[in-house]
Amino acid sequence: MRRLVWAAMGVALISMVFANCKKEDPTYSVQVTATEGGTVEGQNGEYKEGETVEFKAIPADGYYFTKWSNGSTDNPLTITISNNDITLTAQFAQSPLVTISASDNGTIDTEVNARYAPGSNVTVTAQPDADYYFAGWSDGNTDNPRTITIGNEDVILTSYFFAPTVDLGLESGTLWTTLNLGATAPWEYGDYYAWGETKTKDDYSWETYKYCKGTEKTLTKYCYDAELGYNGFSDVLTTLEAADDAATAVLGTDYSMPTEANWEELGDQCYWVWTENYNNQNVRGYIVYKAKSAGDKGLKVYSGGTPSASYSLKDAHIFLPAAGYRRYSEFEGWLGYYWSASLREYGPYQALDCYFASGYVYPYNSGERKLGQSVRPVKRP
Repeated sequence: MRRLVWAAMGVALISMVFANCKKEDPTYSVQVTATEGGTVEGQNGEYKEGETVEFKAIPADGYYFTKWSNGSTDNPLTITISNNDITLTAQFAQSPLVTISASDNGTIDTEVNARYAPGSNVTVTAQPDADYYFAGWSDGNTDNPRTITIGNEDVILTSYFFAPTVDLGLESGTLWTTLNLGATAPWEYGDYYAWGETKTKDDYSWETYKYCKGTEKTLTKYCYDAELGYNGFSDVLTTLEAADDAATAVLGTDYSMPTEANWEELGDQCYWVWTENYNNQNVRGYIVYKAKSAGDKGLKVYSGGTPSASYSLKDAHIFLPAAGYRRYSEFEGWLGYYWSASLREYGPYQALDCYFASGYVYPYNSGERKLGQSVRPVKRP
């Protein structure tokens, strides 16, 4: 009996020793920090395997959360403790800066200039001054108002404005308009007119031309050669009358189509630069600047040339897009054809125009009166 008691006591003692020697469940360290630009909300410390803990990255003003150092972009991030310590860093970046400005002759709401988190939307409106028009943004977009979705890069934009006419410093005092007739922005082609007609049409041919009887040899007005007039008709008119001037008909009596002398003056007194991409609109043509020096007057910078760095779109200029022309019902060419109000000296079935391409400018060209060509009005001094 005594032996049994001692045996039982021995078993109990051994059980107590093993119980006291049993290790506690292991714990693992969790340490989460933040880079500059934010903080982390959550509890660092020791956690047992299988436990979970949540951390949230909180960006400071002007910053945004990018990711955790383990590559995860979850926010908040839930961590399940496994069999190792965990060290993580919440990473932040400075938010993109929006800087929007206005060129001369207009304003924008500068309160939009700030830092925004990627994915944010910012709306801005360009407001032209009186008697000016909004031309577009420096990246080529023409929406106004405009909503910008912020990405990961800074946004820098300028709004451009234009006046109905521009003083190019010409000796005659003539003001050139900034738009082709029928256009609503400087880079638009606008409408096409046969010479002496004031309305657009679908078919530009002798059969539909207003001042003939179906051919170039049956002219009924602006014909100094009786052999080309209908039934021997002739007159002494060599410049369009106001009633036959498309610019006057559309814009009023202060405006007219340029004469041969106007085109000659523009060619001789301005600085011309060919561009393939005016104002980021993917439209080719000539930028015609007010010359800044006597040496620049009449200079033409053709395709491949290097224009003077002192000229920019903020300087006084007009843009003449290479708008092609219309023959019958078809559009032809990517060159520039701009009517004058002057009849050709030899052959009254043709009128003078300004014709240009990337490598030349001809202010004294001529085209058949039936053709549909661009009109760039001038304002009378």
